[in-house]
Amino acid sequence: MKTLTKLLLPTVAVVSVAGHVWAAHAVRSQRTQLAQARRAALVDPLTGLANRAGLAEALSDLAGEPYDLAIVDLDGFKEVNDTYGHDVGDAVLVEVAGRLSEAIHEVDGSVVARLGGDEMVMVCPSPAPIAHLLGTEAVRALAAPVTLPGGQELAVRASVGVVSAMVGDQPSRVLRAADLALYRAKAGGGDQVAEYDRIAELPEIETRPVVRLREMTETARTLGGAA
Repeated sequence: MKTLTKLLLPTVAVVSVAGHVWAAHAVRSQRTQLAQARRAALVDPLTGLANRAGLAEALSDLAGEPYDLAIVDLDGFKEVNDTYGHDVGDAVLVEVAGRLSEAIHEVDGSVVARLGGDEMVMVCPSPAPIAHLLGTEAVRALAAPVTLPGGQELAVRASVGVVSAMVGDQPSRVLRAADLALYRAKAGGGDQVAEYDRIAELPEIETRPVVRLREMTETARTLGGAA
């Protein structure tokens, strides 16, 4: 019996070790899957940029330092989809996303996000206000035509609204300020940069649906149908 026990002990030990190794592997696998799912929840699946949630997280991380923010909206993008189809439109968005990312990839802590449609946001930490320079860089990045899948070249232009954010600024108000500047760029004919005037306070965010609808109506009237 003693001999049999001695023979069984190593086997039991091996099984025990194998069980612990399997359990540890399963835990690591679950953690990896959760991390991947979390990353996916923060990324736009088409362009690979941060999505709205990813942008919100990035701006939260920048709460303790100043930064510059630019909203980039492609001029006449609806016509691209209508003329060439959504597959080509998607290809244009992927190319634009890559160019905007390349323009600021050397800046530590910078992020480019897609809010939806053809609207993208660039964020750069900066100790000095350089919002207009950031917007100009966005326009420069889009200066060369985009080569479509069939080889045809397509000129892409954008309106850009920029703002310099200070420590303590609420991200929602910073985005609203850049959005108002974007409206001015669109109203001016597009293909240009407009900066929000920081002499004034950042705009309040109106959450009441009726007032927001009124704001949108006034904006549409001001733009006069600008793309």
